[in-house]
Amino acid sequence: MTSLAALSPQGQPLQQAEWRLLQIYLYYRFSLAIALLLVYLLFKDSELFADQGYPGLYLGVVLGYLVLTISALLWHRFLQLHTTAVTTLVVLIDILAIGLLEYSRGGGSGNLTVLLVVSVAAGGILIQGKIATFFAAFATLVVLYRQWLDTLFNNNFYQQDFMQSALIGIACFVTSIFAQIIARRLRESNALAGQQAKDLANLEALNHLIIQRMRTGIIVTDPQEQVILINDASWKLFSLPKLPLEKLRIDQLSKSLGEQFRQWQQDHHFRPASFHATPSGPDIQANFTSMTTGDQENVLIFLEDNSRLAQHAQQLKLASLGGLTASIAHEIRNPLGAISHAAQLLQESDQLTTGDSRLAEIIHQHGNRMNRIIENVLQLSRRRPTQAELYDMENWLNGFVEDYCNNLAPGADIDVRYLKSGLKFRIDQTQIQQVLTNLFTNGLRYSEKQTGKKTLLVVADLNTQSEQPQLDIIDQGIGVPETEQDKIFEPFYTSEKTGTGLGLYIARELCEANRARLNLIPNQGGACFRITFSHPARIMSP
Repeated sequence: MTSLAALSPQGQPLQQAEWRLLQIYLYYRFSLAIALLLVYLLFKDSELFADQGYPGLYLGVVLGYLVLTISALLWHRFLQLHTTAVTTLVVLIDILAIGLLEYSRGGGSGNLTVLLVVSVAAGGILIQGKIATFFAAFATLVVLYRQWLDTLFNNNFYQQDFMQSALIGIACFVTSIFAQIIARRLRESNALAGQQAKDLANLEALNHLIIQRMRTGIIVTDPQEQVILINDASWKLFSLPKLPLEKLRIDQLSKSLGEQFRQWQQDHHFRPASFHATPSGPDIQANFTSMTTGDQENVLIFLEDNSRLAQHAQQLKLASLGGLTASIAHEIRNPLGAISHAAQLLQESDQLTTGDSRLAEIIHQHGNRMNRIIENVLQLSRRRPTQAELYDMENWLNGFVEDYCNNLAPGADIDVRYLKSGLKFRIDQTQIQQVLTNLFTNGLRYSEKQTGKKTLLVVADLNTQSEQPQLDIIDQGIGVPETEQDKIFEPFYTSEKTGTGLGLYIARELCEANRARLNLIPNQGGACFRITFSHPARIMSP
């Protein structure tokens, strides 16, 4: 089946617009054939046919012409082979049929020859090039030849009839020229409109691609909270599979986003706070703005992942902290060392009472605690740049757990489960070792306090929506009270008398440096800390 693509040589497919014009012309031919047949059936004995006419020839030509018009319609409908050669044949058949019909009527009235102008005009519109002028020449020859035959066989020589035939021939040429001019302008206009439509389609596709590839989440919704457009980044921020837009509402994406949307509708000066779509999801900041499309005023929602902004803020904070710690290291550590050393010497004295010895021990313990705080702060501020590499999670994690149990926690029972095989993750292994060491140590300590055994459950899985690997560290302790859940990652916050309050803070900082997230996940029983790593295909800049 031949395509309707635009090809210029003769015998090639027609343009789409020309194909539609040919369709109209084919229906005109069919209607004309029916009309000519009805004329014969109703007026064959009337004065429409002269005495020198040939009714039998007229009927035969009409019937043959009707058969050809029906065949052309069927050809057009089912085969869809529309070439310039086929169109040329159709127009030539029309010219020849009209000439024969006029001859078969006899006389010199030339009523039917006026129809030649329609066929010539159609040919000039449908066909490009010199062949369109050939239609006018052929129609003129048919008219003159019919007039010559009428004169030869019927002895009907009238000067005005030849003049009329000449005028019809001139009309055919003039019509052909004007038809070609009009057709050329129509083709240019159609080509321009087609190019503009193509440019608009390309621009729309480009805009759609840009919106879908943006890291910023984009949502377009109507005032009734019906989602009209949502890009891939938004689905990943909400950790949801793609849903059909027909009945998708904002509340199905996030209850918090729906509440903020309704508050913004009431007050356009409302400043929404950041929120988490899921407990382990990123911190999302939504911004709303009106967008008028046609007669409807829709709402455009921008969703920003605050983790990148938070990472930049943390870098600035760490830079300030580094300057501060550099200045306090000398001013505090030296006096602190002297105090701790004096406390040790004081404890060695034989003249101390039991109470004084206890006070010296307290001085020494808290001196060591302050020294650990300074060491942690210095370690955080002097952290080297991240050097992330791609690792197989199962192989790397098995090796780390084995080393940890052998060197740092002998006798610990750490159960590692892989819910998804073949997991890959991109990390700086030195920094992630520090994170896991802190989480494992805390988890084993709280499990031992609650159950008397050093037990820990580690679960590796893949988030199917965001395609990000994640690691859950679950202990058997009493869990984290709700009043402390928002504070445990703050620096210097601790519920332990001997703790520094920097362990979880440093762990989260190191995770963010590796484009990962550390969150506390609601869990039945003990605490569950989840590390959500970045997509393994994303290469982090240093």
